[in-house]
Amino acid sequence: MKVSIITATYNCKRTILKCLESFTEQSYNDLEHVIIDGASTDGTLKILQEHRSRGSVLISEPDCGIYDALNKGFALATGDIVGILHSDDVFYEPSILADISIAFEDPLVDYVYGDIEMVNSSGKVVRCWKTGKLKDGRITGSQIPHPALFLSRNLLQRLDPVFDTSYRISADLKQQLIFANILQANGVYLARPLVRMLIGGTSTANFFSYLLGWRESRRAWNEVFGSGGSLYVMKKVLSKISGIRF
Repeated sequence: MKVSIITATYNCKRTILKCLESFTEQSYNDLEHVIIDGASTDGTLKILQEHRSRGSVLISEPDCGIYDALNKGFALATGDIVGILHSDDVFYEPSILADISIAFEDPLVDYVYGDIEMVNSSGKVVRCWKTGKLKDGRITGSQIPHPALFLSRNLLQRLDPVFDTSYRISADLKQQLIFANILQANGVYLARPLVRMLIGGTSTANFFSYLLGWRESRRAWNEVFGSGGSLYVMKKVLSKISGIRF
């Protein structure tokens, strides 16, 4: 099975090389790297051109934000399995994509997900996001960290669009609510870190980023289910602070 990894980049010359190296170090061979650059001006594009893997897809043009860029990447991806590796993130170890492909050997599996380690600029682990199995396969009080989420081609064809570009932070949550709760897709949880994520991006930059994320989470829940978004956000915050799972 072919695995496509999508990376959206914009002025990230400090971190993109490690991201590219993480991809090329994967032991699995049937891979495709789709890189969507938002017309970077800081030297990122030069690094991409010099260090991207052979056969990778690279497009550099203005976009309307990260979810717009990711949608472009999903449209170009040709893999049976598709995941995301952000420009400042790395795979936890070289065997990750091989292990993901094994999990998808079951034809009933629609998506595979796991945990992430969140690190600061010094490389120190500041949080271990242990996703855990979804209760009855549904999202009720937390969500899957999307850098550790891989979707089957069949599931992607049921998502239109892949991401709602009217969101800045929580389009990934809306996507998950749709495929887990509405489409009732079949997921497999790998109880291990899959990605090491650098904090300080759009969703983790500061308190106001978290506040926007909570507001958009409430909106996503209400758009999918009609009501109950405030209660969902309360459960989500409690889950993050205390580790209580709902």
